[in-house]
This record gives sequence, structure tokens and C-alpha cells, in this order.
Amino acid sequence: MQLKLNVVFFNSKTFLNKELISALSRRPDVHVVCVDIPVLPPKDAAERIFSQLRQHLPALVISLNDAGFDQAGALSSLIASSGSYMVNWYYDDPLYEQIFYKRLIKDFSRRIDFVSEDSFVPLLAAKGHNAHFLPLATDLEYFNTHTALRDKTYDLAFVGNSSLEFLDSVITKEMQEEMERFKSLLARLKQVYYHDPRGNLRHYLESHADEWELNLTMDRDRFLFAMIWMVGYLYRRDFVVDLANTYKDRFMCFGDLYWSNFVPKSQVSTDAMYYKNLCSYYRSTKINININRVQTLTSFTQRIFDCKASGAFLLTDKRLMNTRCFVAEGNDREIVEYESLDHCKKLIDYYLEHEDERNEIALAGREKVLARHTYDNRLEEMLLTARQTWGF
Repeated sequence: MQLKLNVVFFNSKTFLNKELISALSRRPDVHVVCVDIPVLPPKDAAERIFSQLRQHLPALVISLNDAGFDQAGALSSLIASSGSYMVNWYYDDPLYEQIFYKRLIKDFSRRIDFVSEDSFVPLLAAKGHNAHFLPLATDLEYFNTHTALRDKTYDLAFVGNSSLEFLDSVITKEMQEEMERFKSLLARLKQVYYHDPRGNLRHYLESHADEWELNLTMDRDRFLFAMIWMVGYLYRRDFVVDLANTYKDRFMCFGDLYWSNFVPKSQVSTDAMYYKNLCSYYRSTKINININRVQTLTSFTQRIFDCKASGAFLLTDKRLMNTRCFVAEGNDREIVEYESLDHCKKLIDYYLEHEDERNEIALAGREKVLARHTYDNRLEEMLLTARQTWGF
């Protein structure tokens, strides 16, 4: 009889915790211990945390966005010394974690990092990580066709926070002063991205480093991160505002209250809650819009999988991974993608008028997600990569 794989999961109450814990609990070949642990424990807590973990080690230790590890890397070294291995999944921008949390990453021979955006793989590899692409997925416990439709049906909706609060945490007074010094560069960067939102702004900035690098008065990585995120924030905001102005009361933005700074309050709702009722909002909307964030150059957000699992129709911006994961052309189409704001509005107008075609695409997309894009699928790939790497 094959022994169960011993897994310790760092439960730091971050995004995807519920999904990964549920997927792990459904594995008959895994014995999982969930450990409640702070997102960023102090260095002097490493020994105490390790002593609590010791009875469960050696194990495969799984974390999300490095949550649970201290800045000095003391806990990861202790875990590695126990004969354990570590798997971390950056479901968001790994550069943010490294720039703002400044955790010391080491013990690479006993660690694998997965990233939800493929373009981060070479960036992490250059830093010594054993990095692999692993896209996000959906959990059918929360997104499915069994959720009752809401009474009101929306023609068009966007689900997502404004990112204004996050941006405020990144654009400090010091950063504002630095960006003011490079406002012409920021304006040009915005022009480049608005022309092609699939372009790599990091590559653009680095290829023009002679224009800014020698004059920086702050950390280079923080500056790059802030410039890129500012442009991405402005693009996404302006896209939503344009849709709101064009479609007026036919459009609804489900997000935070900050959207009402840019969109009429009547077109903003804070009612949609991720684990409670978001599925029913997707299902009651004729066309759901996805606008990828600036760091998502090739892949996509979880919104695509959640919306499709709900049996709803989604219109998303063109990305390389769209056609790797879904059929984007022909009678068997599972996804519809737009290349620009104008193209998006043309597709909106078309699919509002072609309900049968819209529903067929939504159903085909749901079937693909059920078969290949659940968190059970992702966990299987994660464990398979770990086994192939370390041979257990």
C-alpha cells in the first residue's frame, strides 16, 4: 500500500487559501496538516514556529505568495534542514512580494516556485528560483450553474476593485516626488501601453534605462514597479470609465466604492462578494468583461475561470494563454477576446444581439473549465512537478 504524501499547508488567510485547502482535502493520497501562521512572522518567531511544525516533518510544505515565511529566511532554512521540501505559488506579482516584504529567499534546491503569469518565470529563474508557470483556476464549490439567477439581469458588467487603495500604498510621498521628476517618461509609457496593452513595460523601461537610471534617488526595483503599476491602473480605470459612459445604465461595475470617483454611483455596486454571491452576478449578466492587470502579459486572472464555471459569457482582452487554454475561433469557440477598447465595444454590441451564439460559447467554455481548469487540476500538476523534481 502506497504511503500518503505528508503535506503541511501554511494557512495565512490569504487569497486561494480556501481553494487549496479544499483541493488538498479531496486527495486520498495526501495527509494534510493546515498550520495557521502569520503572513510575515518576525525572525525571532522562526524557532518557535519550527518547533510546532517539527512533529509533522519531513513534509512537503506548501505556501502562497511566501506567506508564513520570515524576512530573514530562518524558517525556510529550518524546514530545509528537516529533510522537507517547499512549494510556493505566487498567485500574484512575485516582484511585489520581494520588493515590499523583502524576504530572503534561499534553499533553492529544496524549493519550487509556481507563478500564475508565464513572463515571471525567466525573471525568477535569473534570481535562482526553480520557477514554473501554473495558471489560476476555479473552485466549483463557489462557481457553478446551480446558483440561482438574481431577479435583475444586467446587459454588461465588470467585476473588480479599482486598485486605488493598493496604489496609494505603493505611491508614497517619496515615490510621488520621484515620478514627478520623470513625468515625461511616465506619459510616454502610458502612450506605449494604451497603444498595445500586451506590451512589456518592464522591457521598455529597461531598454531606455539611460534616460532615467542614473538620475534615480530611490530603489530601482521599487521605481520600476510603481511606474508600471501606475500606467496599468490608469489604463484599466479609463477602460471601465469609457464603458460606463458608453453603455450608461446598461453597465454595472461590481467593486469597491472608489469606483464612484470615476463612474456614476448608480453604476457602482459593492454587493458582489467573492465566496457568497459573485457566481449569481456572473450568471445574471449577459456580457461579463475581463480587463487584465498590467502584470498579466500572457496569462489571465481567475475571473476567466470563475465566470466560465458559472456558465456565464465573458469577453476578455487578447492574451497568449487564451488560445493555449481555450478555443478562440470557429464553431467550437470557448472564449471571445478583444484587441482594443473599440474592438471590445463592437463585440459587446454584437453579442448583446446574438443570444444563442453567446450562450453556446458560454456552455463550451464551462465544459472546458470543468475538465481542465479546477484547483484539483492545478494541485495535481503541482504535486506531479514536485515528485518529478525530487523523486518522492
